[in-house]
Amino acid sequence: MKRRKSTRETKNMIQTALWLPREMHEQLKIAGGERGLGDEIRRRLQSSFEALEPADKATGTLLFEINQLAALARPWHANHFAFEVFKAAINELLSKREPKGQAEPDAIAELQTTYGDDKPDVIGQIIARVLAMPPLLKRPHPPVLLMLKGD
Repeated sequence: MKRRKSTRETKNMIQTALWLPREMHEQLKIAGGERGLGDEIRRRLQSSFEALEPADKATGTLLFEINQLAALARPWHANHFAFEVFKAAINELLSKREPKGQAEPDAIAELQTTYGDDKPDVIGQIIARVLAMPPLLKRPHPPVLLMLKGD
């Protein structure tokens, strides 16, 4: 027996229903604003999938270890001492993974072209500034990153 196509489907979308606590429903409606509740739910679901996928296995392992560290050194952001402990532990985790070989010239050139500097620490600071931006300003195009260099 052939299944009848729902009238609530399009080529790329399918309508579904789920139960939400009233408070969560209200929060999602407010957060969605003019975009609407459905768009806000889709946006949050999509970002949850993206957040779960590390760039590679080594990054995934490092993120797992940092998460474990945050649980042990909590709250790492409460005072200067806890922060210094957290920072020293992260530096230790990174030091154990420092590559032995030289970077390929193409990889170096790409970073220098994108971020406009030749020093790894300056490029890292530029990237960190972008990541620390408010959510509405995140993911700028490379020319915006170049403008941040002068800050």
